Amino acid sequence: MLTTDERRRAQRFPLALPLEVKWQENSGEVQEPATIRDISATGLYFLFERDLPVDSKVEFYVRLQVEGAPAGSVLLHCVGSIVRVEPTADDPRHVGVAARIDRYRFLRPSEGPEVMAKGTH
Repeated sequence: MLTTDERRRAQRFPLALPLEVKWQENSGEVQEPATIRDISATGLYFLFERDLPVDSKVEFYVRLQVEGAPAGSVLLHCVGSIVRVEPTADDPRHVGVAARIDRYRFLRPSEGPEVMAKGTH
């Protein structure tokens, strides 16, 4: 039987960055902050304060620091879905969320969600 690491299609990189998670609920669109634990070309794992249903569609916004570019000038926008939600052993206030990235694009800060465009995090 294959382990989780062996089934992964792309190498994961540990990366502690803030992100904004956006999804749709019955009451409308919701957007909340989270923290990335690791990321790859096909997915990411983040720590979050609430459960999200598996298979729910989500959007992620991550502000990247790129050498030679002005601080905060690169915003990564990802669209994907939740594949796993699990308790975290070291922090009972958060859950670990694994998400698949279906597509992504780079944005100017003014194109992202308001909280990311202002650089608050």
